Amino acid sequence: MRDRIKTDELLSTSDLRVSTAATAWRHVEAEYVDEIDGILATLAPSGPYAYTVSPRMEEGKEIPTQRIVTTFDEIAETYQNLHRFAAVVAIRPVTQLHASWYTFVSGLGRGREKATGQESERPVIVLFPTMGSEGITGELFWGRTQRDSMPGDPADGSLASRFAVAKVHDTLLDAYRSGDVDALTDLAHAEIQAGLRDYEADTGTLAEMHTREELRRHLERFFGRYRVLGIDVVTSHYDDWFFFHELRWTVESRTGDDAGQTYRYHTAEYAELSAEGKIVAHIGHGTDRISAACPGPA
Repeated sequence: MRDRIKTDELLSTSDLRVSTAATAWRHVEAEYVDEIDGILATLAPSGPYAYTVSPRMEEGKEIPTQRIVTTFDEIAETYQNLHRFAAVVAIRPVTQLHASWYTFVSGLGRGREKATGQESERPVIVLFPTMGSEGITGELFWGRTQRDSMPGDPADGSLASRFAVAKVHDTLLDAYRSGDVDALTDLAHAEIQAGLRDYEADTGTLAEMHTREELRRHLERFFGRYRVLGIDVVTSHYDDWFFFHELRWTVESRTGDDAGQTYRYHTAEYAELSAEGKIVAHIGHGTDRISAACPGPA
């Protein structure tokens, strides 16, 4: 009976993961067809939403500016603008990670300019949050911007760049656990493009940042609101140019009517790194908070 219960739990969990994967790929396949109504039909029936607009290179900038829209009407307008000039031809995945509330894909994305018919391909990463819904609540997309990867330790051979990325990831988590805003901002590129779940204001969607200074202010507000009691790594994946993780956070409220209350939530995020080990983009989403018994100091 004990083994049967474990099997039932496994099958129930895998059903959710398979459903999430199917939801994400229905959306991708709707993009291939290039019909806006069909694409929008794959969204969840209600928000909050989070969708990354195709990044644009601005004069004098090194990193493309990544804007985020959060309403159904804004997402519809973004798709109309994008598909007026370009078509999504294919996403060829090399990594697929499915959870009950998101799908993450990395691989090669191929697009076509409608005016010229010219096609191009580049490495891409994309997160499809679903929050357990029958549709996606966002599409968080980023294409590789950096020519070179971190060199890493030659002793690590063909995996040197991946281990170097993993080291930066460990440093990031250590800084989050200790609430070290200086260390976190030191890891960021001056023009970092960030979109992270806004737990300080509790909007249900993402806070948008475009500089190291904006990231610092976001972090100061977060750590002013919460004390981190623990961060557990649920999933991690390292490539030679990015990392992805799902984290389980345990935090304690510092202020407000709920001061002293302990919460847990999960985040799923990716980050591109420069050859110098700076985080160029840091984008992801997170679940709602739930109350939790305090586990004690981390």
